[in-house]
Amino acid sequence: SENMLLNGTIKADRKGDANEVGLGVEANYGETQVERDGEETDETNIDNTKAYAKYRRLLDERNYVYLNGDANRDDIADIQYRVTIGPGLGRYFIKSDKITLSAEAGPGYLFEKVADVEDDYAILRAAERCEVKLSEGAKVWESVEYLPRIDDFGQYLINAELGAEAAMTATLSLRVVLQDKYNSTPAPGKDENDLSLIAGVTWKL
Repeated sequence: SENMLLNGTIKADRKGDANEVGLGVEANYGETQVERDGEETDETNIDNTKAYAKYRRLLDERNYVYLNGDANRDDIADIQYRVTIGPGLGRYFIKSDKITLSAEAGPGYLFEKVADVEDDYAILRAAERCEVKLSEGAKVWESVEYLPRIDDFGQYLINAELGAEAAMTATLSLRVVLQDKYNSTPAPGKDENDLSLIAGVTWKL
């Protein structure tokens, strides 16, 4: 069979003395050639995008307040759109030049259109992230985000990521990321879990 997969990510981060801002856009698209009724056709098997913005205001060396927002769409999962936004509190339990470990929690609100059905409801958000710099140009990280519906904890989303990056030059790096998205109540006929392994080259401006 013939397969095509395209992945792209643009990220911008700024860290000041008290303010941290992050913006990003991710897009993934894939096709595979399949045979149906004796004819070969191209079938889309990956088609999703995500945009996010996050802001942190440090209250002291370890504690901070935040405001996060993100928007997603996924044609394969039948998600026309899903938008979440919310504030919260966070803390750096470890904050050094080599290791950072933080946790966040707060309320939020979710708007979505899944399988042509629109819905919106209040959610809670709990998340943690750890990053370890192995050397000047190499690092590994992991993050987990849990988003349950406030009035029904049986309906929730989990987003997890495990990644590694190693520099080849001052501007180019090799990057491998494992992403897992779990939806306890997916669209009819769709799987609850979506696992992706993406390897590529990163160019730093």
